[in-house]
Amino acid sequence: MKLTEAIEYMFEEAKKLNPTQFDILGGSSESNGIEVFEKKVSNTEISNSRGVGIRVFLEKRPGISYTEKFTKEAITQTVKDAFENAKITDEMDLDLPEYEKIDYNDFGSYNKELESVTNEEMIQICLELEAKSKELSNKVQNVPYLGMGKSNSESMILNSKGVRYIQYSNAISAGVGVVTKENEKTKMGYYGKSGRKMNIFDTSLIAKTAVDRGLELLDADKVDSGKYNVLFSNRISSGIIGMFLSPYFADAVQKDQSRLKDKVGEKIAVDFLNLHLDPHLEDFPGSSLIDSEGVPTKKISLIENGVLQTYLYNLESAKKAGVKPTGSGVRYYSGKASTGISNLFIEKGKLSLNEQLNSFKEVLYITKLEGSSGCSALSGEISIGVQGLLYRNGERVRAVDNITLSTNYFDLIKKIHSFSNEYNDSFSSMKVPDILVEDINVAG
Repeated sequence: MKLTEAIEYMFEEAKKLNPTQFDILGGSSESNGIEVFEKKVSNTEISNSRGVGIRVFLEKRPGISYTEKFTKEAITQTVKDAFENAKITDEMDLDLPEYEKIDYNDFGSYNKELESVTNEEMIQICLELEAKSKELSNKVQNVPYLGMGKSNSESMILNSKGVRYIQYSNAISAGVGVVTKENEKTKMGYYGKSGRKMNIFDTSLIAKTAVDRGLELLDADKVDSGKYNVLFSNRISSGIIGMFLSPYFADAVQKDQSRLKDKVGEKIAVDFLNLHLDPHLEDFPGSSLIDSEGVPTKKISLIENGVLQTYLYNLESAKKAGVKPTGSGVRYYSGKASTGISNLFIEKGKLSLNEQLNSFKEVLYITKLEGSSGCSALSGEISIGVQGLLYRNGERVRAVDNITLSTNYFDLIKKIHSFSNEYNDSFSSMKVPDILVEDINVAG
């Protein structure tokens, strides 16, 4: 039974039991990956997954169940299980969305040409990446991370109020990680490209970027502890912002798990911080006409000129607040709904990276983050190991490592000096330029 057939069958089975309302979410995905080491294929991996889940409401009591078996018997039992679960759950007050006519647009999420890309083609690209990486410098010791893969997925949502939406997407990616060595010190440099077109794989550029990133940190050492003006590279700036998204979610606010509670309409950041969500962009991985609860998506200004404009609402948190949902619901066929983002942008600034590096006598330019265990979205605390480069009077002094940055996210966004005029080239649903922040505590 195909995914669409399974969902349609589950829909008919659910109607027979006459719930107050219900929705069904299904998804399937396939991926094919190749890894190469020392001119040979070291690993191939093919994976497939699919499932369909239902969320029923008996009055205000929800029941959730799912299955990964696409047989009539399994689907019928899944529906029955959801109804049984609804008899014992706590009440949840929400209204599933009504059908709205929307002009269909897949935003370029599927490129049929990728279907014809063969393993042999991917192996050839990997071999080129390996050879070119080794040719670039005698400091390259080996190429332990080298691979390419493609994936495709299908998702569908159907509810009892007429919402019916299906989306197909695919992507292809290649990446190389090299180990460089000098004077007994080794470093890793990595670079990868992802997207929906084969012409993005310039093997010379990919190899050179990975090798450059490995070489640039070979002279790394600690710095003295103290306060530094820190420039977060656009390679990792989205990682910093991404760790602190939950405070903007209405469900976190309603549970007293956000320091932004009662802050809508207040200034929470520097005047030039503008943070937007735009789920209707061509060829972006986060683009979609509706969220996974069936609510139409739209462009949202989350922060405008430093002022918090709104929280992000799924169906449940919107009902609690007495407002319309923002199309920010996230749900997988196997679980409950939560909140998420789609295509988040922090508006670019006017300065080039070089101008930011010259903004102060001394700038610590951070290019790598080492985990996030010391960071808390609840408190905003940031304590994280980093690597990067020390600049003085706009000139590179040396690389730095074994240092820890300590600050607080809610203070950081008030101390931003500038944003650069450039985003990272990654295939990502988050775009954040380089961020220069004043006076951050550094433990060397």
